[in-house]
Amino acid sequence: MADKDFVQLQENLHNHTEDLVLEELENILSKDKFSHVCQCEQCLLDMASFTLNRIPAKYIASHTGSIHAKLNEFEQQYMVDITSTITKAIQIVAKNPRHNEK
Repeated sequence: MADKDFVQLQENLHNHTEDLVLEELENILSKDKFSHVCQCEQCLLDMASFTLNRIPAKYIASHTGSIHAKLNEFEQQYMVDITSTITKAIQIVAKNPRHNEK
């Protein structure tokens, strides 16, 4: 397989969980009770990374896979786990922000 084939594979492979986590992180941080939480790029990346490292990845590689992943998106327990982990990530990062580190 040529190098260009691997580049194409990389472009066609997507972790659907990233989308779910980023959407839910934005949703949660928009609530008044989190208005005090820093939302600089470093803090947002730390919250997302914390969450993604603790939630199973859901990779999709085709349109069919995308549809299947979207159906799984509605699995209540999966979304509860994501929300719970994001909330924990927000609390941890808010107490120990790295945005001032150089």
